[in-house]
Amino acid sequence: MTRNNFFVCFKKDLSPILDITYYAISKFTSIIPFSPTIIPHIQADRQGATTIFWDLTQDFLGFYDIFNLMVTNLPEKAKVKWSEAIAARDPATKLRLLKEFYSSFPKHKGTERLEKSIKRQISSLEDEVERARSKRRGSSRLEWVVKKGELTQLAVVGTLHTAISFFNLLTKSDVKAHESLMRPILSVFKGAEVQFQLIVVPFDRRVGEGKLERFMNLVRNADGMLIVLGYEPLSYAQDVIDWFESHNMDIRSDYPKVEIAQTPSGGIRIVGYSKVCDEREIADFISGYQIRNAVVKITCDSTLEDVESALFGRMVKKAVFIALRGDRIDQLRSLLPDLLVFESTFGPDKLALHILKRLDLIRIYTKVIGGETANKPLLMKKGAEAIDVAEEIHKEMARFFRYARVWRGDDPKGIRVGRSFELRDGDMIEIHSS
Repeated sequence: MTRNNFFVCFKKDLSPILDITYYAISKFTSIIPFSPTIIPHIQADRQGATTIFWDLTQDFLGFYDIFNLMVTNLPEKAKVKWSEAIAARDPATKLRLLKEFYSSFPKHKGTERLEKSIKRQISSLEDEVERARSKRRGSSRLEWVVKKGELTQLAVVGTLHTAISFFNLLTKSDVKAHESLMRPILSVFKGAEVQFQLIVVPFDRRVGEGKLERFMNLVRNADGMLIVLGYEPLSYAQDVIDWFESHNMDIRSDYPKVEIAQTPSGGIRIVGYSKVCDEREIADFISGYQIRNAVVKITCDSTLEDVESALFGRMVKKAVFIALRGDRIDQLRSLLPDLLVFESTFGPDKLALHILKRLDLIRIYTKVIGGETANKPLLMKKGAEAIDVAEEIHKEMARFFRYARVWRGDDPKGIRVGRSFELRDGDMIEIHSS
């Protein structure tokens, strides 16, 4: 059954509406076939239990809630086991509890996505536990782990040939395709006075599932992605999206619909408002997973399914989709409206600025009082304030912050601002503290 709200307005003797309803029911549920002359009325209670009513008349006026939100509805023992798993800090313990959780709930159509997600998490934890064991044994086995540094890290995703070629183009490297299958390949891309760390992540079925899982672990650690579309079939773009979806990762959204941060106390606090479900439903649902204290950020279109996805580790990873060919743009943009076309005149600065915009990052130049401006800008999240820059430079500077002077555009004098002044890309700032 679909996990979205689907409303149909029935008016007197409108057979086209009934045809649409029949099509929707047939497509999204397993309760088929329906006769087009029968109006199904499916109501779901707050626990998700479903009752089916049949109304044999076409004269009913009003709204029928055809599909109400349906979540996985795990048994209580499974929810308890999940709460134990997410609370565990030791990888080996978490792995054991996840396996116990996986075996604690019945498997059916409605749990398919959950099953895939848990299997991926188990696989990732098994690799982590094995790496720890190898270290203790003094093994020299190559690890597919890249530690985050100061630079913004971007995964270059594409077929083996396309990903390597684009990586070499941006970093002026000469990496061979086979090298990317032996170890993580990294280098630096420079543009718009900013440096990015690029890492090659081929999505190519020919390399095998084992290596694809290693590449997926690299993506999870990255700040964003450059997904490059070259001479592959048009279906490749959808394949990439589906690959990430199967790993519980959304690569097309700008922000997560639900964010859950557990806290030591304070109960369950809802931040935001949803038109689909109220605060009590969300709080009750989360409490069912033995979570008693958390801050839950929601958006206006958040559903209980989104809450469940957040509980099971769904993440949003921002991606820049780049087309290397200009002859298939219309077809690709029907799937990827924000597609970037990489033309021959496309310089590194233009690409870097596009990446920064997609990742909601701004460049802030710092200046020492009476001194020179720093050569490299700080990268801050869009909406950053003067006090955030002070905190980034040094905690003591933020603690004793008095005011800042900001230069914007061609203004030679600058303006004096307070701690909550919002900065823009390209601003130069001088922090004054006591």
